[in-house]
Amino acid sequence: MPERIVSMHAFYKSKGEGVDGFLSRPMTSGKWPVILVIHEWWGLDDHFRDMTRSLAREGYVALAPDHYHGKVTEDWEEAGRLKTSLDLDRATREIIDGIQYVKGLPFVDPDRIGIVGFCMGGGLALLAICRTKEIAAAVIYFQSMYPDPAEVANISCPVLGHYGEDDIYTPKSEVLAFEKLLKDNRTPHEIHFYPNAGHAFVNDKHPELYRKEAAEASWPRTVEFFQKYLKTGRAP
Repeated sequence: MPERIVSMHAFYKSKGEGVDGFLSRPMTSGKWPVILVIHEWWGLDDHFRDMTRSLAREGYVALAPDHYHGKVTEDWEEAGRLKTSLDLDRATREIIDGIQYVKGLPFVDPDRIGIVGFCMGGGLALLAICRTKEIAAAVIYFQSMYPDPAEVANISCPVLGHYGEDDIYTPKSEVLAFEKLLKDNRTPHEIHFYPNAGHAFVNDKHPELYRKEAAEASWPRTVEFFQKYLKTGRAP
């Protein structure tokens, strides 16, 4: 049975600067595992707010930090400019500081932290797991940024990756190179390709990108992966 949930604006400090976000959580008492949700190049829009709610219903505290600090767009050119202008070290620090923020909340189990990222957010999620060992499981959807192989060698948590067969922004050659790094580093991982799907195939707010069959196939795998590594459900 889905959890009864509540959602709200969130705020925390990172390097002395404020980070806004959107947080959803189960209403039932207890301490729950956490999943950080890292948005695409459009910004923290309704799609990612909805995603935090979906994860909360599965039994997680879900926090989506706003790495654009209030900017949201549906324009491809503006999204590209926002993404390529982003201070990546700052954004990664915001994720890591977000972990410290949620660990201090009374309804969070601080030992069960996961992350899921999409497109630009997939690249940021990868940078985060390269730079902290506090994340126990990571799900990466079609990352469009590729950390240095020397950083990828630092990943210590299991990784699940989802990719469209027809993706021209995250081409299969990049995915296979990334998978080889994981294999060479003996990082536990699963990689899934979805036929007739391109980039951002799970974003139902963009019908030109959304592919229902691929999205509905990938999501149960994501939920099962987090259940396996974060042991979903409340702690005593």
